[in-house]
Amino acid sequence: MGTPWRGSWRGWMAVLALWAVATIASAQSIVLPPLAASTAAAASAGTAVPAPVPVPEPLAAAALAVAAAPPGAAQAAREAFDPAGYRAPSLSLSRLAQGDPVPARVLAGEFDGRFEAVSGNLVWGSKGEPRWWRIVVNQDVDPAVAPQLTIDRPSRREIELWRPGDELPLRRSIYGPDIDLNHSTRMIVFPLPKGLRKGDALYLRMLAADVLSSQVEVEPLAKVQREDMMHIGLRSVVLTAMGVVAVLAFGFWIGLRERGYAYLGLTLILQILTLTSDGGEMRVVPWLKDIAPDTRTNIVLTTAAVLASIRFLIFFLGLRTTQPRITRMLDWCSYSLGGLIVVSLFRTWKYSALYGNLNLLLVLALILYATVVAVWRRQREAYFLLLAWLPLMVLLVILVGANHEWWPEFAWLEYTFPVGLAFGGLGLLLGLTSKLQQLRRDRDTANRLATYDSLTGAMTRAAISQSLRSAVESAHRSQRPLSVVFFDIDHFKRINDEHGHRVGDETLRIVALRTRNRLRAYDLFGRYGGDEVLVVLADTYLRDAARVAEHLRESVSGSPLSIDGRLLPVSLSLGVAELQPGETPEQLLERADAALYASKSAGRDRVTAHGSESEHEVVS
Repeated sequence: MGTPWRGSWRGWMAVLALWAVATIASAQSIVLPPLAASTAAAASAGTAVPAPVPVPEPLAAAALAVAAAPPGAAQAAREAFDPAGYRAPSLSLSRLAQGDPVPARVLAGEFDGRFEAVSGNLVWGSKGEPRWWRIVVNQDVDPAVAPQLTIDRPSRREIELWRPGDELPLRRSIYGPDIDLNHSTRMIVFPLPKGLRKGDALYLRMLAADVLSSQVEVEPLAKVQREDMMHIGLRSVVLTAMGVVAVLAFGFWIGLRERGYAYLGLTLILQILTLTSDGGEMRVVPWLKDIAPDTRTNIVLTTAAVLASIRFLIFFLGLRTTQPRITRMLDWCSYSLGGLIVVSLFRTWKYSALYGNLNLLLVLALILYATVVAVWRRQREAYFLLLAWLPLMVLLVILVGANHEWWPEFAWLEYTFPVGLAFGGLGLLLGLTSKLQQLRRDRDTANRLATYDSLTGAMTRAAISQSLRSAVESAHRSQRPLSVVFFDIDHFKRINDEHGHRVGDETLRIVALRTRNRLRAYDLFGRYGGDEVLVVLADTYLRDAARVAEHLRESVSGSPLSIDGRLLPVSLSLGVAELQPGETPEQLLERADAALYASKSAGRDRVTAHGSESEHEVVS
């Protein structure tokens, strides 16, 4: 059987090349911001800011713009995108510990004494309950830079902002009617077209589905757009890379019928859906944007991804045969997670996230233990798993702990986790391909050992018998001739008794080599038992088969065998028979065997052909 790749390094290079081409192609659709100077002017004038325009080739467009610009234009462009002297203003944040009062009363200052100061620029929600925040600016903010209030990590947050002088709030979210398609899903952005004066207060009301914190900043529009572009580029590369690896995995599954590829592809597809649901990219898909904000969507997708990965890892490490206890424990975890999916389809359970994450941590611990044991046993695939997914396991533990406030959050997880998923999936795809290559090599070796005799290189009795049966069926079906030659070595027992079994084995090997070299490439040659050899000659009539048998006899008796410095004369007795209409393989062999014994009875070292009616002898 063939393998997926001819030469493993070529296969790896092909996968990497396809992955690189796809990720580069995806990056070509990044949205470039308009000139900051014009957008700043429009924002300061109170007019609508035009939406960014997709540019097919951003790198080429940027190169042409720089080449055509007059001297000093590059410096001016840099200053427009990042205004000289701009410093992000310091902010003082405070929160209303309890309650959701009427906005008019909050704006009137009735609750100012109840706001509690917090350190830093972080705001957070309260799992389904609105929370009020007051943001006070400690220095003036120039409207010329088109300042924007930004709040990162906007997933499943609905935010209302009252600017100084506003009676009605601005509403923003990454899903629903309040989405802002002028910016990426990296953060929620509120324009501040009039700038801010020192001491101005912004009131923010946040409804969140979790307790994760978000960073609040006041940044110029140019910086926001530049960071949007970087975010879109990185997300495009990561999601496309995962998609390419998933497609390759499903392609290998269809082509090779190896279910491990299907498990890997399903795991990656579910992780892509989870990332795009949490990251907000689903907001542009009509039939997904309505269910993506529901926390149950995240629970179902994440849990299903864990289930698929468990199935894949059990297959990948061969745990059912090598570590059955670990497999049983993973199966129980799978049943538990399956129950969580069923519950989440109908209702939101208060402890769903905690229950699912505790199961996930147990699964990670079991997989890590199984991997270490497999490495200790020197399983090749375990090394791939350790290198590809150990960093991802660490990231998952950090992420779970941060979600449950067991330890502080880390901002870098926003990008390192999806990047880890992409590279982990690619690494496991390569590892799975390597595993299947080894399995195929082992299978081919086993097939060869079962098909060919190790001493003579001839087919085994089982293999030659099956091949004869197939050849007889084909000959009857096509009405074409078929003949067989059956021979053995004269006085072979005497050779063994007088010279020993080692000389006997060498005699068999040399006789097999000499006779096989006199046959056509498609003739079948098998050791039927002891010193008996069967030759199947397709498309050959009896007379021609008798000539072939004579050539075989001459190849051995024509010159003695040289073994251990001695010359040993050896001869063959051969019987030939041609397939008759309606004859079975057993009947054909019986007639060839009868012809062989006729040769022995006639004095050995000769060929006897068995026809349909009688025997006739072809004397050398």
